[in-house]
Amino acid sequence: MQKMADERKKNLTSPIARWIDANRETAGFTESLRKLLMYACVEWIRRGTSALLTPEEALSKIVCCGLSEFPVGEWAENPENYTEEIADFCEKAKILPLPATLQGEIPSLLDLRGVKCPLNSVRSRIVMSGYPAGRTLKIWLDEGSPIENVPGSLIADGHKVLSREKKGNYWEISVVKSDSKV
Repeated sequence: MQKMADERKKNLTSPIARWIDANRETAGFTESLRKLLMYACVEWIRRGTSALLTPEEALSKIVCCGLSEFPVGEWAENPENYTEEIADFCEKAKILPLPATLQGEIPSLLDLRGVKCPLNSVRSRIVMSGYPAGRTLKIWLDEGSPIENVPGSLIADGHKVLSREKKGNYWEISVVKSDSKV
């Protein structure tokens, strides 16, 4: 009886969820899971716009758009903590309509207010990895560690911080994506 119940449960689980369960303990799992998420982003945007983006560009665009129902930036920072959410998103990306915010150009603003260190550095680096070369991104950051650490991590990646400006209770930095691959 238990064997039949286990078999029914296995049949109801998606292929992606089964892959996650089978590979959870393997070397490179975290990076593979992040790539799986990126390719789901590519497919979702391709289906909705016919645009073919690189995995980094697709992830960057979705993170910049800040979709609350799909916090892919948070998922990409620590994919092993969001395996169920990533599996669910990968399945939904095959059929969900693309939100209007993802149908245009990549946004030129990334709001990282409220994102704790070092995750704000991680997320800004994720976005910049897929951001168009030579284009300027404005990033909103909280006071304290974020404004102290994020610009430095972007400079270390070869990007150019053009300005840092205090705007009320947050900071705005302008960063130009470097032309070289980082």
